[in-house]
Amino acid sequence: RHMVGREIQDKFPRIHSEKGKEIFRVERLNAGPKVRDISFSLYEGEILGIAGLMGAGRTEIMQAIFGNMPHVTGEIFLNGKQIENKTPKQAMKNGIGFITEDRKVEGLMLEESIMKNISLANLKRISRHGVIQREKEKELVKKGIEELHIRCFGPQHECNNLSGGNQQKVVFAKWMYTNPKVLILDEPTRGVDIGAKKEIYSIINDLAAKGVAIIMVSSELPEVLGMSDRVMVVREGLVRGFLSKEEANQENIMILATGGNLNE
Repeated sequence: RHMVGREIQDKFPRIHSEKGKEIFRVERLNAGPKVRDISFSLYEGEILGIAGLMGAGRTEIMQAIFGNMPHVTGEIFLNGKQIENKTPKQAMKNGIGFITEDRKVEGLMLEESIMKNISLANLKRISRHGVIQREKEKELVKKGIEELHIRCFGPQHECNNLSGGNQQKVVFAKWMYTNPKVLILDEPTRGVDIGAKKEIYSIINDLAAKGVAIIMVSSELPEVLGMSDRVMVVREGLVRGFLSKEEANQENIMILATGGNLNE
């Protein structure tokens, strides 16, 4: 028991900050059998871990929030104002980012360079009157490579030829500079080696420290426990409960994830 605690401390550099104001709220979100009446709040600089068994609906809930599921009903509020996320594009405009384990689908254009991947997501930031300013572009990409320790031969390195961990860091760089208010992470370290994992946890920490509200889905319980300020447990498309940092342990998560109640 002690060993697990210590291991988590070593592996996950989570620095708990004071929780800020409520920044994001989902009310009665529904989208088919895997997303049923989902309600939760999220605070500035908070990492909310989402736990549950395979098939519990975690990814579907995230996709529904991001406007990537059909027939979504319910309300979403950002800083107290209701927002519409009918499509991922709209969600992104509203300041919501999404990083998934599937780098090939939503994350990266693998045939393209690091530079192209980062700059295409950040056109506003590096353009004037619709024209890309090459100097600004170079500067931004260089900053991304340095800040996130992306191991590569430089900005023109094709993403295909990067390791999984470095590909995932390019995805983080891409989103980071769009200044998201809320960042959804769906299995952000799957297929990533231990060294890169640790670096990705540091990146997540830094984002939270800057006030970004983070929702993190992970099937690895030590990761959920090591990185979350609170844990929301999902079962069959329903929220089964919330666990504070103190209550969150493997046993309590499993009780809720399998349909039990904590106070029995």
